Amino acid sequence: MLFCAAALLSCSDADNGTKPTSGPPPPPPLPTVEGLAGIEDLNPDPTILEVNLVARANTVPLFPGDETRLLNYNDSLPGPLLHARVGDRIIVHFRNEMNESTVVHWHGLRISDKMDGSPMIQNPVLPGETFTYDFVVPDAGTYWYHTHLHQIQQFEYGLYGGIVVHEKEAPAFTAERIFVGDDMRINSANQIAPFLTSGPDIGRGRIGNTLLVNGKVISGEGGEPVTFTIPRGSVERWRFVLATNALSYDLQIRGAEARVIATDGGLLPQPFPLDRVEIAPGQRFEFEVRPLPDADEVALEALILVLDENDNVVEMPFELARGTVEGEIEEAPAPEYPVVELPSTKVDAVTHSWALSGGVVDNEVQFTINGKAAFVGDTHEHVLIETFEPNVPVKIRLSSNVSPAHPFHIHGQFFQIIARNGQPVFEPGLRDTVYVRGAETATILSYFENPGRWMVHCHISEHSEKGMMADIQVGPPDEEEHAH
Repeated sequence: MLFCAAALLSCSDADNGTKPTSGPPPPPPLPTVEGLAGIEDLNPDPTILEVNLVARANTVPLFPGDETRLLNYNDSLPGPLLHARVGDRIIVHFRNEMNESTVVHWHGLRISDKMDGSPMIQNPVLPGETFTYDFVVPDAGTYWYHTHLHQIQQFEYGLYGGIVVHEKEAPAFTAERIFVGDDMRINSANQIAPFLTSGPDIGRGRIGNTLLVNGKVISGEGGEPVTFTIPRGSVERWRFVLATNALSYDLQIRGAEARVIATDGGLLPQPFPLDRVEIAPGQRFEFEVRPLPDADEVALEALILVLDENDNVVEMPFELARGTVEGEIEEAPAPEYPVVELPSTKVDAVTHSWALSGGVVDNEVQFTINGKAAFVGDTHEHVLIETFEPNVPVKIRLSSNVSPAHPFHIHGQFFQIIARNGQPVFEPGLRDTVYVRGAETATILSYFENPGRWMVHCHISEHSEKGMMADIQVGPPDEEEHAH
């Protein structure tokens, strides 16, 4: 499951007049991915993406006539797209121009724990300071990056961006698009509303009153979906990242033949037709989309539970993106996907249990994993809850008995969701985040292929920042690593 970049052959001119040895041909250009701002590549080597990334205060015209004060990467919401090919090296020269410390986590990438952005391994980047992240991307797929310090505020203010890692030989599509969904709580002055103002904000996590896609407001007065044109006969690859704090919803596509082709960890062994899929904070899906022959438009919709005028909970569709069908091309052939084999789930494996719970301690809410919180008073410290041998299958039974749900994320590893409440489920593909609903158990299977010390936590900022995070160790510990 782990890959490494192929070494580049070097060539030099010989002195004896013989023809110099030629190196490997350069890789073909990466497919264009539409939807997010690009970023300047500082390195001429086609196998290295080298960029400058800056976190700083910014203002964004989310609403007509107003500037909303945010925190962004490179002054864009979301941050710029990092785009590479599996096996490429990515070098990010990061600078913190905010007035508080931060780190950057590369969500889903199975890289070295020293580059993962864990504040328990990496020293936080202080205001005015820099840090260079340097890693090779081992797996093709859709990923994202975000702050992992002071996360309740920094994440809500917009410190996140997208990552696309293409396959060595990427399937051919007419076009590719990425959509990043978010929600923000906006006050009457069109600014980010105050934090932790109510019990529900802590109990279920902060949910916004404004939906966004790719930094564009799509709900409420004046909101409208992301728009584009799509020719009849085309077949496109749509990637979706859910960057909300606590809001989950279902996705569906109107006006097209659509299939689910990938999850958090890349392509599926077998695509399946899309009816609707549930997506939780931190998760990703990829879709193959072909407009119906008689469709005038193709729309990506979120199905969200809301209160109607009678205070009844109802499901309402929100149009996130709309493609107007214009023109016609010769019908694109079905994409040829590479052969994908997932680790077997028909194995003997020891089952570990992680109880996701919480309560009130000294008049303060704490969330816990197996009864332990990740902090004592104001001092955060990660509790090491498990040590695993690499490449040995392990089942983990996650149970939730507090709050509506926990989108639970494991850094640096992939796993498969194999059961809920003890019953097998159809949730194919590799994941790094599992949605554990309230009063539910979810069983996952992982081979823990990536050695190191890794964070595990609920992806709802209020839950993780108030204790529902810990560490696991895969393989022997690195003596140089230290917790802060």
